[in-house]
Amino acid sequence: MLAVAARFTEYSPSNVLLIAAQRPDATRVAGIRTWNGLGRRVTKGEHGIAILAPCVYRTDDQTAKDRHQARPEPAASPGDEMPPQRELHGFRVVHVFDVTQTEGRPLPDVQPELLKGAAPAGIWDQLVALTANAGYQLERRPCPEGVNGWTAPQDKIVVVDETLEPAQAAKTLAHELGHVRANHAGRFPDYAVAHACRGAAEVEAESIAYVITSHLGMKPDAYSVPYVAGWADDLDMLRHHMSTVVTVAQGLLSDLDALSKAARATRVLQIAPQWAVPGRSPVRETDLVANQEGLRRA
Repeated sequence: MLAVAARFTEYSPSNVLLIAAQRPDATRVAGIRTWNGLGRRVTKGEHGIAILAPCVYRTDDQTAKDRHQARPEPAASPGDEMPPQRELHGFRVVHVFDVTQTEGRPLPDVQPELLKGAAPAGIWDQLVALTANAGYQLERRPCPEGVNGWTAPQDKIVVVDETLEPAQAAKTLAHELGHVRANHAGRFPDYAVAHACRGAAEVEAESIAYVITSHLGMKPDAYSVPYVAGWADDLDMLRHHMSTVVTVAQGLLSDLDALSKAARATRVLQIAPQWAVPGRSPVRETDLVANQEGLRRA
């Protein structure tokens, strides 16, 4: 049982029990659409592994009967201040299949690789500043094995593992900021109980981190590509969330650029005292610019 639980950490305890009871030797399970998207087909005659999927519906001004007949509403946009209230109304049976029950294109056994080395100068401090601006407190401390960081919206805390090298730490913080700025706490209130919600949130957050770090000259492919592939059911999922990814990433990059410009301006002002001459009044910023222009012409 523990061996099965260790292989399927993204599934609820109830579903781990169901998988273990029906197919204790399972290693990688997914729905038929996911396998088809990976170029594999379920072998004829195989029986699916029954698990439970949550049924979540809106709860605003609907009768109990209407709620049971309603369909789940689409996710709200990132900026919505009042996301639709949702409530769990039971579970339905869905079927997944282990990789050994499928045939077709070989699956690449690629795991995310932690980034090594330094991050671009100043990027960590800028990401920390944006975290604080969002009302979150950043903590560096040990994380459980296999976890690089997490965000606790209710406690307004972002945690990044203290053992990560600077490049990976910056990418992880960008990922957690992606969760915050994409309003995942409001848009995916069922993150903890619904695999589909968690998958959508993780795909968005890591894609946002990928766009940001790539734009800054880093190479996150070895980590981000396998990570996103592990959470995305198919290409349609990526396309569905691309608008949010681009919008949030552009906003973060704009804020990072503003912080970078402010830092450069501060450094210029700190140079000013070096131009002071005994007996003269302190050099003003406009004088500094004029003196620098004179040096360029000399």
